[in-house]
Amino acid sequence: RRDERAERRDVIDLKGLTRHFQVGDQTVRALQDVSLAIPDGDYLALMGPSGSGKSTLLHILGCLDRPTSGSYVLDGHEVGSLPEGDLAEIRSRKIGFVFQFFHLVPRLTAAGNVELPMILAGIRPAERRARVAQALAAVGLTDRASHRPDQLSGGQRQRVAIARATVMGPSILLADEPTGNLDRASGREVIELIERMNRDGLTVVVVTHDPEIGGRARRILKLVDGRISSDGRPA
Repeated sequence: RRDERAERRDVIDLKGLTRHFQVGDQTVRALQDVSLAIPDGDYLALMGPSGSGKSTLLHILGCLDRPTSGSYVLDGHEVGSLPEGDLAEIRSRKIGFVFQFFHLVPRLTAAGNVELPMILAGIRPAERRARVAQALAAVGLTDRASHRPDQLSGGQRQRVAIARATVMGPSILLADEPTGNLDRASGREVIELIERMNRDGLTVVVVTHDPEIGGRARRILKLVDGRISSDGRPA
């Protein structure tokens, strides 16, 4: 397995990454000297106590935030200092996001929510319809396409969010506590869906407090006080 991983290219490569925030007259060192390589197709669980820097790191990986210093190379290109327009294009095309609280648009149907990123990207209506149908079928929600979020269960809402996150064909899925707002059975369905997409080649990074979810990943990265404390396979 180590040889297999060595043969895969690194889709993400961080070197000496720091992220500092100024709060009043104090400097908060959210990330300190983080160096990390994530091969294409990896399945990484990001774990650690509250305030350890997990969400900050995920936001930087997702080009939602910039490092204070250090290097972030994504698909062979340094992205840490790119202008906002370029970062928005990367977020649109390369990265899918799934959040704990779904972030669906209440007045739109499941199909409308999945279609939204394609509308913003200027994709033609006929192609949008075909890709919405394909994305909802992939998450088992073809029969819920016309339902609004308030007509769906929590697990169904999260599956709509996964369909929306992957409809643009990203190479990376970043999931922030994707099962944290679900009952155990729904959470298991959601994580199994994400794992199926990982087996199909999607690179997955999951932030979780749940050791059971973390233990399912191929690799666990633990952060403490903004630094990597361990990086390896689940025990």
